[in-house]
Amino acid sequence: MLRFLAKLCGILVAASIAASIASAVAALNLKRQAPPRPDDAADEIDLVAVMDGAEYANRAPAFRGGRVICWYAGAGVDLREATLDPGGADLEVRTVFGGTRIVVAPGVPVDVSGPAIFGGISDMTAAPEAPAGAPALRITGFTVFGGLQIIAAERGEELAAWATAPGPFPGPEAAPA
Repeated sequence: MLRFLAKLCGILVAASIAASIASAVAALNLKRQAPPRPDDAADEIDLVAVMDGAEYANRAPAFRGGRVICWYAGAGVDLREATLDPGGADLEVRTVFGGTRIVVAPGVPVDVSGPAIFGGISDMTAAPEAPAGAPALRITGFTVFGGLQIIAAERGEELAAWATAPGPFPGPEAAPA
């Protein structure tokens, strides 16, 4: 029985190493093919951060959404100066082995959904119920071994590295630079 357990542990360690190498190769391939950084006034964004950090602020007059991919990295998306499209905005956020922070202006209705595997998704906006027909930011998140955090802050307000809250997110003292 002990020999079987030792063999099983060896197989699991080898599989873990192989998966880590395959994941790193896939991440490097994605980094090479990443689109250029979106314009600050873009109505739709495609932001990719792989093995690096990315800070992006949007000032679009009719923001419709887009996609944010964060893989072995940290990304911050500031939407406080963006005006949502009258139909709202759909933002897809994928975070793997990293952290993504989305910042909106206070009062912006936010609807967050999606799974978190060995990580967490936290909506800290505390936005009031939106009036019927008001544009909302709909975020579909997928997080594996990482975190997605949505916070509300006034324009021009200085942000801590990560807002503190109970859950899977570190406090400012442990946040990435």
